Amino acid sequence: MHNLSPKSYRLPLQNKLVGLSAMIIIGIVAFVLFFYHSFSTSLEEEKKAQSKNFIESALGIIQHFHQLELSAKLSTSDAQQMAMRTLESATYGDDGYFWINDNKGKILIQPYMPNLVGLNMTNWADSNGKYIFQEFDREARNGGGWVSYTWPKLNTAEEFPKISYVAHYAAWDWLIGTGLYLDDMKSNIFWAVLRTSGVLLFGFLIFIFTIIVIINYFVHQLSELSVRDALTNLYTKRFLKEISPALLNHSKVTDYHLTAIFIDLDHFKLVNDIHGHDHGDKVLKQVATVMRHNAKQSDYCMRYGGEEFVLIGFFKNEISAVNMAEMIRHQVSEICFINDDNEFSVTLSAGIALHNSQSEESFENTLKRADVKLYEAKTAGRNRVVI
Repeated sequence: MHNLSPKSYRLPLQNKLVGLSAMIIIGIVAFVLFFYHSFSTSLEEEKKAQSKNFIESALGIIQHFHQLELSAKLSTSDAQQMAMRTLESATYGDDGYFWINDNKGKILIQPYMPNLVGLNMTNWADSNGKYIFQEFDREARNGGGWVSYTWPKLNTAEEFPKISYVAHYAAWDWLIGTGLYLDDMKSNIFWAVLRTSGVLLFGFLIFIFTIIVIINYFVHQLSELSVRDALTNLYTKRFLKEISPALLNHSKVTDYHLTAIFIDLDHFKLVNDIHGHDHGDKVLKQVATVMRHNAKQSDYCMRYGGEEFVLIGFFKNEISAVNMAEMIRHQVSEICFINDDNEFSVTLSAGIALHNSQSEESFENTLKRADVKLYEAKTAGRNRVVI
């Protein structure tokens, strides 16, 4: 019979650990989402700052050639041509470039779309109807700033959302800018964040998993200590109360009978009085060993209190339950205990009650009936099993 195994029962403390684990996982997910939002925002700001720094570098290049003009080493035309050629070749990243417009709106350099060079974009409007040059001119002359608009990508006529940082070089009255396509930027940020958060998450999950395994081990040990009798290592009365609902539910779906075998040592007080409590403890431990040796793997052996024991299990019929109890009773009576040169033995009495799964009987009542049968065994002379 596939019965309810003791190892399959999860203690309340372990259930709390499962809940704690779920909360930790939820916390990890929340952390990852927060990290993704914060890190992606940080990367976006960093990319914008990088574009602004590129423009400042471009202004430095223009200023260099302007100084050559002022020192009469180059003519104005040559200085401007050399500045434009330098910036035209100064691409960066996958598709980063600089563009320059003059004060009339004419495109002076456009590295990726050279066919636009020389055209006037004063009245150009993007797909949203925004007049791009006018926006560039206003932001640049106000000290530099960002302009959002739509612009075609390389080798395509479709326009994509873009932002450009523009600045004004007053000496030559030029507008210089460089931009970022929003979809490319977000894609780059997404994969950068995904890689970073993936590594962090993987390491964090390993850490949390390790912690949970360690905690689970100690919780299991603590749970076992909380429901195990320190002397006999049998389950305690507390454990019986915790597991009884699961036993009752299992009794409704099996043809075997949920059975309580109540066991009590006969005249155990005399053992303590005559041989001492140390030998009394040895007797209790030996009885526990006999119970465990004879019980099925699916049975529960418990020290109910003092010299009282309970075996809970599922039996095919009354005879199989009686045979189990008689086997335990007989083997205990055959044990010879020695106290110095004195030998002594002990006997036990047992009462058996089968739970009626077809009625509304509580498991507590089944235990009481087994206890009544134990009392009958005592009054009938002890050292016997009554059902």
